[in-house]
Amino acid sequence: MEAVSRHTANVYQDTVTAMGMPFLIELHAPESETAAAAAVRQFHAALRRADDVFSLFNDDSELSRLNRGEITVDECEPEMLEILQSCEWYRGATLGGFDARLPDRLDPSGIVKGWAIAKGAAAFDRVGASAWMVGVSGDILVSGEGHTWRVGIADPRLNGDPTGTPVIDVVTLGGPFRALATSGSAQHGDHVWDPRTGQGARHYLQVSVVADDMVNADAWATAIAAGGETVLSAALDAGYEALVVTNELCDGSFKAHASAGWPSVLE
Repeated sequence: MEAVSRHTANVYQDTVTAMGMPFLIELHAPESETAAAAAVRQFHAALRRADDVFSLFNDDSELSRLNRGEITVDECEPEMLEILQSCEWYRGATLGGFDARLPDRLDPSGIVKGWAIAKGAAAFDRVGASAWMVGVSGDILVSGEGHTWRVGIADPRLNGDPTGTPVIDVVTLGGPFRALATSGSAQHGDHVWDPRTGQGARHYLQVSVVADDMVNADAWATAIAAGGETVLSAALDAGYEALVVTNELCDGSFKAHASAGWPSVLE
């Protein structure tokens, strides 16, 4: 695992790699640089543990072994039951849009990353940071009383891990909307499947959701991408806000629709 750190007055910035992705971290006014570095190590350890338990790419992970029938849920770490129960709750809440039960295996990936971020980020509160931010592959979680963050939504034409430009919108995070998650097939191929057909979801090119926490944002963004307009309506009824990119136009632009309370800073 590699890490890159940058520090300025009262701001500690770091990048750690886990789950095959770079996680960008920014802490404002921590107790000390030493304390901030320790908190980042704890956060990184939480991500690595989640990967050890839930990775579908590691044959030795508990999830891989569970899917092969080598162990039972009762023989897994307690986190396994917690995540699978959460997946069932979201399956009901999203009208089936979020479903971890593939025909041949369990795949709770739609919430594992958000859950691991939220779990690990508790370390940042313990070092007295006045505000902090974690960002990874379209997902952002922020904290800080009275602190707001301007965050760009990636252009669906970009592949991989965008560095911030170009974007199709910029939103304000903070207050009731601490988390942003983006899902869809535009940048990562058919990794979101439609539970009704068992095939790659084609409802939207890209879906972004802002919510009160990372797991809610992650689950609903995945569910809307998988289930389409009916699930989008359910998300709005539940108090979330969303931006959906429906299709690319002949001039290379995109047709996008934002909910009434979407926190865009652009006109």
